[in-house]
Amino acid sequence: MKLLNRLIVFIFLIGLLSCETNPPTAPNKISLKTGEVLVNINFTEKRNLSATKIVQIEDFANVSCTPCLISNKIIESLSKHSEYSDRIKVIKFPTNFPSPVDPMYLTAKEFCDYRMSFYQILFAPTIIIDGILRPVPTDSNQIKNAILQRLQTASNFWISDSSEVINNGLFVNINVETSNINNPELENLILRIALVETEVNYSTPPGSNGETKFYDVVRNILPSNDGYKLSEIKGHLSFQFENSIDSTWNLNRIRAVTFIQNANTKEIIQSCVHN
Repeated sequence: MKLLNRLIVFIFLIGLLSCETNPPTAPNKISLKTGEVLVNINFTEKRNLSATKIVQIEDFANVSCTPCLISNKIIESLSKHSEYSDRIKVIKFPTNFPSPVDPMYLTAKEFCDYRMSFYQILFAPTIIIDGILRPVPTDSNQIKNAILQRLQTASNFWISDSSEVINNGLFVNINVETSNINNPELENLILRIALVETEVNYSTPPGSNGETKFYDVVRNILPSNDGYKLSEIKGHLSFQFENSIDSTWNLNRIRAVTFIQNANTKEIIQSCVHN
């Protein structure tokens, strides 16, 4: 009897050791229609957060603006080839002056007009750094010094995002961390998601200044120009937008630039890094 019991236990143990464990079920794949954008936002608290400041440049320029040739080169050099280029995000907002038919302005008119009104932009080029600094747009030293000044600024937020093309749609995943998710100041902070095309090329110049290559051009702002109040996002939220991508864009060059801005002071508290 003892031998039989031992044999049963032995067979049972062999059975346990030889069983294969099924891997966890993979998450459902996201399905998007052509032109759709799915935005997934995770807003969480991280005590003792030590966040590096990411500086945001908003560039107001036009394809027929001659001084824009200089400012565009300065921005390109600082944002793509400097020692701190990984801490700079750029959004180009085309203007309707001097040429009212700048093609990049016409395709994003709603968003360009809003930001021009928001900052009271009267001239092209105009450069706004973190919403509050306006260096002379053709003075590389002034622009560099303004960036360096803002790089020293502390931030209580960290933003990382990623963009993925799925079936001619776009999935944007955003993670926002803050040191105090119950801070009453959140009521004044707005999160906006700009979709930019990282490089736009024309076979012939679209304006009189001769340029054919443009970087970080705004295409859309989600959910709208008004953005989201951070106080209303706490936790996890998902939003889906139809017909938010134009067929003329190069979808593989579309990236989200997510940023937090104070509605009262216009200061951009934090911009994002891309995963």
